[in-house]
Amino acid sequence: MSYHLIEVTDASANIHCPHCQQAVVNFANEEYIQPCKHTLFIALNIGFEYVADRFEKLLPKSVDELHEDLEQDIFKIVSAVNINDMTIVKSDLGVMDMFRYTGFSK
Repeated sequence: MSYHLIEVTDASANIHCPHCQQAVVNFANEEYIQPCKHTLFIALNIGFEYVADRFEKLLPKSVDELHEDLEQDIFKIVSAVNINDMTIVKSDLGVMDMFRYTGFSK
């Protein structure tokens, strides 16, 4: 398991793909989640907002099963998936110990 972690502390900051620069989380839009072809997942501590098929196939359980498990650690689960050159952006949500995790790979 190899990944590069980028931490963002500004809860209002948009999240851009490190490969194509598209804003995949853009709070200026009503539909603020706009995944690009490099987006693997967008998740909160409590579950997934978006997951690409190619990433979901590598998860140890289905997304539905993960959402049912209230004790799961989303970061531990996504960071354990073996994908070459994965970048994970960990962004603060402005609430204590709550984060959004956005994963990218070419």
